[in-house]
Amino acid sequence: MSIVAPRGQAFWLYVDDVLQNRNPVHSICIENLRTNRYNVRVELDNELHNTVGQIIDLDESNAFTILQNKRCWGIVDYHVQIRPELTIDLVTNQHHWGYNNQSPAPYMQPGQHMQMGMNPQDYEHVCQLIANEKFDNSRMSIAEQVITSNPMTANQILGICKLFTYEDNKLEFAKFAYTRCVDQNNYYLLNEAFTFDSSKQELREYIKL
Repeated sequence: MSIVAPRGQAFWLYVDDVLQNRNPVHSICIENLRTNRYNVRVELDNELHNTVGQIIDLDESNAFTILQNKRCWGIVDYHVQIRPELTIDLVTNQHHWGYNNQSPAPYMQPGQHMQMGMNPQDYEHVCQLIANEKFDNSRMSIAEQVITSNPMTANQILGICKLFTYEDNKLEFAKFAYTRCVDQNNYYLLNEAFTFDSSKQELREYIKL
């Protein structure tokens, strides 16, 4: 079963009321399902924490997208191939995560199925593409496009920030990338990207560290 969110959205997925991903993702594939019918619920990683749940019958479809219609959210069939950000076996016991409640955890921790940052070879290729651009606006366009669909570590985000010429653009990307960072507890590393204390303070206030 694969589920993808609209561009710019991330979510936590519950299957039969058991949390599947410790950190919010933009797309996910659940493998080793034992039946064809599940109670699926997603909670969006936004200010309102919009939640939608429904019964899904995998006999009819196994790919879905989260869809917004005005102020309402739903889960509908998706007829485009999904390349999931995270692929895991079905989690059937909440103690898999090492805690006794089902609230999403704010940071990703190392685990057997967790994807920790972008593949190093792909990351180096992306950095070269960004560095080859002459202007910051072109660099920003590539960087935002890449991190929207590829989780990164704080250190990887720092490396991309350093490719921008102007401090304002470094700060803009650092803010944009925060929700895509797989180890947000290390986001203090981004201070190294900035020359001015005011930029460091603005980022701290933005992420409320």
